[in-house]
Amino acid sequence: MLVLIVAIGTYGDVLPFIAAGAELVRRGHEVALCAPAPFGDAARRAGLDFAPAMSAAEYEKRFGHPTFWTPWRGARRLFRQAARSLPETYRFVAERRRPGETVVVGSTLAIGARVAFDAFGDPLISVHLSPLTIQTRHDAPRTPGLPMPRWLHAGLKWELQLGSDAYFVNPVVLPRLNAFRATLGLGPVQRLRYWWNSPVRVAAMFPAWFHPAQPDWPAQTVQIGFPEAGREGGEARGLDPALEAFLAAGEPPVLVTFGSTRRDTERLYRVAIAACARLGRRCLALSQTPIEDGGEGRADVHVARYAPLPEVLPRCAAIVHHGGVGTMAQAFAAGAPQLVAPLAFDQADHAVRVAKLGCGAAFRTGWFDERRAARLLGALLRSERVRARCAEVAAACDGPGALGRLCDEIESLAPARAA
Repeated sequence: MLVLIVAIGTYGDVLPFIAAGAELVRRGHEVALCAPAPFGDAARRAGLDFAPAMSAAEYEKRFGHPTFWTPWRGARRLFRQAARSLPETYRFVAERRRPGETVVVGSTLAIGARVAFDAFGDPLISVHLSPLTIQTRHDAPRTPGLPMPRWLHAGLKWELQLGSDAYFVNPVVLPRLNAFRATLGLGPVQRLRYWWNSPVRVAAMFPAWFHPAQPDWPAQTVQIGFPEAGREGGEARGLDPALEAFLAAGEPPVLVTFGSTRRDTERLYRVAIAACARLGRRCLALSQTPIEDGGEGRADVHVARYAPLPEVLPRCAAIVHHGGVGTMAQAFAAGAPQLVAPLAFDQADHAVRVAKLGCGAAFRTGWFDERRAARLLGALLRSERVRARCAEVAAACDGPGALGRLCDEIESLAPARAA
């Protein structure tokens, strides 16, 4: 079987697809990935053929822009980039597909793969990593910049979602999408966030205890769970010796990370590091770029550009992070209390769910100062209730099993098996 995977986004969006591709290779399938160029090395280390959906310069320009990590402008940039990547991702499928042998796997924003399904009909599975990407009239996820209180009537929540589609999402994507579809003789799309679901199979990659299946989800949806993706395609095997020495030198530190594409978060790093110092806790900060006045050189602070979270988190006392789905899932699996300061996209919804589960606390970044951060973090570290709840949730996590179930779903769509 030939599996063509299209994944658009940053590290938390792409690494699960690299992990799934590696597992499919181990099962004897031929796998190729189309994703932003910075993921090429990781894909090749995992044994995947690779084609860039955009150049490294384009990736940095789009995902590294200062406004990317803001609720409204960042979302517009993200949707606009999905539309710009449409020709490349469509051609990837169109040129590599082998009729009768191919299954296509697409991330939420892989709209080129969705167009290819309409054009060629190869089995397509849409993979959504977050509740925010599957609309519902019922337990609606929290949309950044569009608060929907729990007490709000379900009908009004639905109208707000449709309104955000009509006035915010569709105008950014549909003109370019429908113009491209017209060149293929395909009809226009009316609502992106309905159409982007494959009519064949939709995989919800989060567990029911995090967000249960909703009665108005697409009937072809299967709920699978958080996949294990932190080790696949990593930059190095094992821990850096300096990091290993730091972890072994004292009590478990507090891990601080605000994502792989960091912009305008240096203040958050400094605040989190200072909060750890106020509590007398050691701190491990993971940052792709240097942190000015971040505590480098102090014995109680270690700053690293990268570390595999599955190996590091079980050795940490807690984590302060932005609420990215990959980081959050790894924290759940490690049983680590979480202090979440969301920046944009689905992170606000994740922060609310972490707090609701009793596994941590949410914090508005605008209010994130040393005193408040130390108070909340200290409460999490002292709480036996939080520690017990984190252990319960960790026991419910099944990353390797979820990854295997996703691959089972992909294999079930093999044309020969379906026939």
